[in-house]
Amino acid sequence: MTEIILQAYIVLDELKQDPMFTEMKALDLYIMNTYQEEIKVFQNAKHIYDDVMATGGTYHPDFKKAVKDFSEAKATLYAKPEVSRYFQLEKSFQDDINAYLKTMTDTVSTHIKTPNKLGIVQKGGSCHVR
Repeated sequence: MTEIILQAYIVLDELKQDPMFTEMKALDLYIMNTYQEEIKVFQNAKHIYDDVMATGGTYHPDFKKAVKDFSEAKATLYAKPEVSRYFQLEKSFQDDINAYLKTMTDTVSTHIKTPNKLGIVQKGGSCHVR
């Protein structure tokens, strides 16, 4: 068991050195330092939206304003080229990890559930020993 854990740490270290991961970390730092105001507006709008949804949803008197403000804040932040690039890298990196996990689990058994391309674990199937 210890060998498996040590091997997992080796794989994790390799993943941390992947160019996509290092670019994501650099972009994350850049985004946090450059777009502080946009992030603050986004987080505040999200907080208000979450409160409105928790205390009345579509029937809340501030629902339309909360949705509009949250949508605008999100569009402003997500339109930044660095943020867009970050999310592209994140999706590609997640796809690579999912492919790696699928390869590992298929080596053990094809009946082990793994995430599909959308990151969703399908229902059905199980690991049966016959």
